[in-house]
Amino acid sequence: MMTPQWDGRVYTCPFCRTQMQVAIGADQIAAGMAVDLANVEAFMTKLANTLSQGFTEHTKIQLNGALVLSIEINLDPDHFHVHREEQHAVATIKKVVRGVALRTKTVALDVWYTQLTQALATHANTNARAAWVLGQIGGGSGR
Repeated sequence: MMTPQWDGRVYTCPFCRTQMQVAIGADQIAAGMAVDLANVEAFMTKLANTLSQGFTEHTKIQLNGALVLSIEINLDPDHFHVHREEQHAVATIKKVVRGVALRTKTVALDVWYTQLTQALATHANTNARAAWVLGQIGGGSGR
């Protein structure tokens, strides 16, 4: 039986020391974050807290006291931005190449969140530190 290692992606056989790396899926990240898309306050707070745990170099969070006003995640070439407009959240996805925005589109929050988790999974599968962070928040159990 293979046992998971510290990052949740690498499993090792205790007998022969063979290792196997398991990819992280977007569904695992979404389940690990367990956000409520219907409650903008809870969604913005949970997302900001989760991303601030280890994606600080990719994330900008604008606060007003404890209130999360906007979140921007830069996972080149995709840039994700969500901001609060009264009781609603406005979500945009921007495609950026060499510092030039090629396309910006406003999408429904559930579409935005799905695409964000897919981009985070892709990033985590190429970056061990990102995978470790996702493992800490419950998104990278590898099961």
